Amino acid sequence: MTNYIDTYQPLIPYMLLVVLALTVALLDTVPAIRRASILGWLTAAAALVVLALDATAPYSAPWQGILRFDGYSRAFNAVFLVTLAVVCIASVSEEKRLGFCGEYYALLCLSTLGLMLMGASGGLLALYIGLELSTLCLFALIGFAKRERRSAEAALKMLILSAVTSAVLLYGISILYGVLGSTQFDQMAAKLTTISGETRIALWLGLAFVIGGFAFKIAATPFHLWAPDVYEGAPATVTAFLSTASKAGGFAGLLRFLLLGLGGSSETWGVLIIALAALSMVVGNLVALVQTSLKRLLAYSGIAQAGYVLVAVAGASGEGRGMSVGATLFYLFLYAFTNVGGFLLAQVIIHATGSDSISALRGLHRRSPMLAFAALVTLFSLGGIPPLAGFVGKLYLFAAGWQGGQQILVLIGALTSVIALYYYLMVARQVYINDPSDDRRMPVSRPIGVALAVCTLGTLVIGVYPRPWITLGDMAAQGILQTPASSVRRRPDAPSTASHAAPASTAQPAGAQPALPRIGEVCGTPQHGNAEPASADRSLFRL
Repeated sequence: MTNYIDTYQPLIPYMLLVVLALTVALLDTVPAIRRASILGWLTAAAALVVLALDATAPYSAPWQGILRFDGYSRAFNAVFLVTLAVVCIASVSEEKRLGFCGEYYALLCLSTLGLMLMGASGGLLALYIGLELSTLCLFALIGFAKRERRSAEAALKMLILSAVTSAVLLYGISILYGVLGSTQFDQMAAKLTTISGETRIALWLGLAFVIGGFAFKIAATPFHLWAPDVYEGAPATVTAFLSTASKAGGFAGLLRFLLLGLGGSSETWGVLIIALAALSMVVGNLVALVQTSLKRLLAYSGIAQAGYVLVAVAGASGEGRGMSVGATLFYLFLYAFTNVGGFLLAQVIIHATGSDSISALRGLHRRSPMLAFAALVTLFSLGGIPPLAGFVGKLYLFAAGWQGGQQILVLIGALTSVIALYYYLMVARQVYINDPSDDRRMPVSRPIGVALAVCTLGTLVIGVYPRPWITLGDMAAQGILQTPASSVRRRPDAPSTASHAAPASTAQPAGAQPALPRIGEVCGTPQHGNAEPASADRSLFRL
């Protein structure tokens, strides 16, 4: 009975998100609650409760490994749920203007549920179901500004292009199933060792289709063309969620697929990832140089940021896979704070001036000093200027790529980061150097102010003290790269029992991954033996 409970207890946070979605939709029918505008706050608080429950649940792999609740899924769930909470708080100020309430928050919860399923998937079918659940909810969210033509246009573009991409992805899954005889990652990896001859051509074709589907999800070049128009047309809060949580979900599924499903064929997928990374960094940064709209600039910046993350993913095709996974998770977590802050800034500017033009930021330091400071922190973090979170994140990504043998990609990333500094500093120039055309104080609603404060504080704290979040990335790496001894395993800090997990002093099971390399090893931290005690410090900074 205890074993049964431990197996299915990790499902509770997922079920609570469904209950939360239904609850906020029903509460919206109560006039007093709708007028009070508390559903956004309620959803944000509930998301943090779900995060706490997920953090304390045991590890398990129910239904023969269709879902895998491990350190990897838990780390990515933190990204999704924190982003959900911040976006829900910011959305409170949009309720009356856009005429939405319960259904909006319900769709956000269900989209987050789909992303969590992607991170916990043990096979391509579970991953595809999570992807479609998240994307279908996003269609409606993008078109929520019903009175604005650009919002409806963005929703239609997203619908058509996503439908085509979904078909391509599903076709690629069917090819891989025909070649490998399974859609479960562990069985696919075992079958890869027997593939040879003409069968490899079909494997390449299916692999290209599937990776192309993921590239669309993360807005990597050349599958990025939808992003600028959709980001510009959608409500800013939806764009903030789409550009961070949804992108993180794409990377969560991509890493599951590459490292678990195709771990034995890294020489095959490595070429594709390298090409996507190089194109995304170059195209995203060069096109961003000529943008005059703040939302479109952030869209192309997001394409370039996806390229930086792909540098670490490409490094996973060589040595140091654990470091690549940790760097990816760490950067996506800090990127959630930074990029959500950027789009919330755009929302404030649009409300105050009626335009999302970069020139609308002229003299912002006079009209709203605190908002100008938040803008400066956001821009400098995206540009990778120390001591902000973006600098630590890029350093971690490039170190992972370098250790994985992707030195040329790292050099491209460094050069394009210098190009990116130009357009970030041009925006900062509008904020702090140019004189305002209007001296009236720029109004900021309380929900937006709270959300911006959280994003700014998160960006500063992660940059100054990154160790806890690097540890979160290490947990993700351990979860995806180490094979558990059984389908049910307690958390690493939970007491071990005979029915749950072997004691820590026992040897690793056959097939388990060795101790994972971390960024401290690359930076020269001395290592002793093949394993370390749990308290050993191998992070980027000894703080």
